[in-house]
Amino acid sequence: MSNLWNSTLKPGKGLQRKTPLQAKKALRRSREKNGKGLAQRIAESLGKAIQHARGEPSLLRSEQHRKNVAALPCVVCGIEKFSQAAHPNFDKGLALKNCDSLTFPLCCDRPGVRGCHSQHDQGGIYTKQERAQKEWEHIDATRAQLIRQNKWDAATEAAYQKAIEPLARLVHPEQKESPASAATDPGMAHSNKE
Repeated sequence: MSNLWNSTLKPGKGLQRKTPLQAKKALRRSREKNGKGLAQRIAESLGKAIQHARGEPSLLRSEQHRKNVAALPCVVCGIEKFSQAAHPNFDKGLALKNCDSLTFPLCCDRPGVRGCHSQHDQGGIYTKQERAQKEWEHIDATRAQLIRQNKWDAATEAAYQKAIEPLARLVHPEQKESPASAATDPGMAHSNKE
């Protein structure tokens, strides 16, 4: 029975590599970006060149606007100096956030206190039915406050008018035209007429 014993697994002796590890070379890409890809070359041979036009981004991304929103008190609990710019949770996916013009202030988590921002994102404040209406109201209140403080510029307004349409259709499906574009007072675009 002793001749079946594996000498490398004796107690007290660890496994040891007989050959040293070799440094591996970094993987090289199979085709460097030297020129046009296969699809582009085929399209050119057929006389139909593919044009990849890059337009302007359709969503506003403004760090200054997010800072202006974060300077406001939380729209849910009213606490000051702990706000973050929260994006609405409708019409998004694949790690994409909505336009920055639709942000509203919600407080962050603090030691011992769960903030409104994380609760809102995880559905802890409102039911699914209430969420769109409340986001609409929070966006409207934030917009009105920033307009009063002269921190709402023309670029933000243009992005807002474009970005609010999906939420307007969700909150007010009975209306053909968005209340945002029909409103005359910029601070009261979303106010209910009831």
